[in-house]
Amino acid sequence: MSKVAEALELAERLRKLARTSLVSAGNVLKPAEGMPRLPKCQSAEAIINPTAVDRHIVCITDRDSPGAEQYRKLRAQLLLLTRQTRQNSLMVTSADVGEGKSVTAINLAIALAREIDYTVLLVDADLRKPSIHNYLGIRADCGLSEYLEGRVELSDVLIKTGIGKLVLLPAGTPPPNPAELLSSYRMKELAQEMKHRYGDRYIIYDSAPILACSDTISLSSLVDGILLVIQAARTSEKTVKEALALLHSTTILGVVYNNVPDFMSNNLYPYEYYRYRQGVESVKSDNDNK
Repeated sequence: MSKVAEALELAERLRKLARTSLVSAGNVLKPAEGMPRLPKCQSAEAIINPTAVDRHIVCITDRDSPGAEQYRKLRAQLLLLTRQTRQNSLMVTSADVGEGKSVTAINLAIALAREIDYTVLLVDADLRKPSIHNYLGIRADCGLSEYLEGRVELSDVLIKTGIGKLVLLPAGTPPPNPAELLSSYRMKELAQEMKHRYGDRYIIYDSAPILACSDTISLSSLVDGILLVIQAARTSEKTVKEALALLHSTTILGVVYNNVPDFMSNNLYPYEYYRYRQGVESVKSDNDNK
């Protein structure tokens, strides 16, 4: 073999190594070390059975309900804000646990996926306590965490849901180092790839609560805009200010005002009140989940 051929072969090996390496805080992590590659984790399609879906996912379980209509209105507002500026990667988070962020992310993704003109990729980026697959009543043995560890190909963990043009990237098995994985070079490359590959795609990330861990801060730098979910009559003003302070360098598209009790909504429109862009979108439901 000539020197030139040897050099080309070495360069190709190095490129392959770079593509499968994880870079976090300047350190190269070797995902294959002690972590064998996995076979394909699940079927590429998991047609969702509506009877197995959690009742809070009203865009499936009760499409004609006032709650489902609010998510469609939220969809319309987001499209107005983001369509012209190509802000197609959005993160849904909350200040604390139990404020409805996952339910909001799922219902919004479903509402968007039923639009004729858009495909939607819903990413469960809450690697500490993933829940999207449980809400949808499907099995997800592995997903984002295994991909970031270099153990599976992305195509092996994407799930076609059969709901409009909605594809799910589940979180996978909770890893011991979620913050490092979400701040890795591999995650940055994935976020850019998902954002730019298809012009008609929206990417919705469900993240961990912002005050609970550092994961969400890392993820916030990879998206175009953020929806902050707060629960009426529960989330304190102090908590909201602390969350917003951590997100000060990001674009806050709006705040979802969730689980509004009847006494707070009597003087508003029957089910909704919103002042959008740095404003409030109210979803009337009895949901006090993640």
